[in-house]
Amino acid sequence: MGISSSDSTEYTSTTSLSPVPLSETSIGTDKPQSLVGLVSVGTSSWNFPDWKGVFYPQALPNKMMLQFYASRFQSVEVNTSFYALPKPTTLIQWVESVPPGFTFALKAPRTITHEKRLVNCQSEMLSYLDALRSLGEAAAPGLLQLPPNLSRQQNGRDLARFLDWVAPELSGLRLAVEVRSADLMTPAFTEFLLDRKMTLTLVDRIKTPDLFSMWVDAAEAGPMPNFCLIRWIGDDQDGPSGNQEMTNPRDEDLGLWAKRILQLAQRGISVYGYMHNPYEGHSPASVQRLVTELVAEIPFPIWPPEGWQWSEAEGESQGKKGSEQNSNGNQLSLFDLT
Repeated sequence: MGISSSDSTEYTSTTSLSPVPLSETSIGTDKPQSLVGLVSVGTSSWNFPDWKGVFYPQALPNKMMLQFYASRFQSVEVNTSFYALPKPTTLIQWVESVPPGFTFALKAPRTITHEKRLVNCQSEMLSYLDALRSLGEAAAPGLLQLPPNLSRQQNGRDLARFLDWVAPELSGLRLAVEVRSADLMTPAFTEFLLDRKMTLTLVDRIKTPDLFSMWVDAAEAGPMPNFCLIRWIGDDQDGPSGNQEMTNPRDEDLGLWAKRILQLAQRGISVYGYMHNPYEGHSPASVQRLVTELVAEIPFPIWPPEGWQWSEAEGESQGKKGSEQNSNGNQLSLFDLT
């Protein structure tokens, strides 16, 4: 059975303005275990001091934010790499701070996309791919975000040449390409990427077309991708200005995305999704609300994994067998933000 490419306008979200704590959500043994591990959702970045007292403990040192974050969510989008690639020692520290199974989606440096505009940037791109490889199993798909003024009409040949060169260099790495020029939001370019084992990034953002149906149609036509990267940005121009509380609930949109994610997972496509604060006002709460929608159909692994524990008292992660597992074995207990 293929993925439905039609938007489900009749789909009704069950999420209330005050979502049920995920620690109270039943696991259910009738969920297909083949879907376990196919969905990883998190936020865009973890370094938000304003989240202290809301998401992070009030007294948490900044250097411990990643460890705490990784005890709650399974993946994170890294935006700092857009400005400069992290040093190898930094990448090692990140990987050592998180549980097995946690992943980082590194955004490609702007030197490649915005400054050199995909021309004469082989050295910078290889360094970026090396950074992805150094993450090992902690590497989520990389994100190559093109600027709005990089278009097919003006830059098509440079873009095609660059992607043709990159494709064989990936060698097992996954790369999602985000376009912001309308003449690249096409079935032809989507298929061009799929033919090279890359995918078009799906973005939920104001004034950006909804490309899900097009993406699905291209995937059904083949070759079927094995991953999808989604960014929930919302109104980053005139939307919520703070990042500490949910001020713009989007129940219907989250419900629709939950249904779409299920459709992708049922086809064996690994889904990586990242919430931005402007989407509803506080991205950790938005992730929780989305997972509340998903958990009815998709089983999530116990998180963090057995043997890894966040120690709030000491402000560090510790490998302790028999850690504070939820007594009812709830797979989503660590998504509870309360």
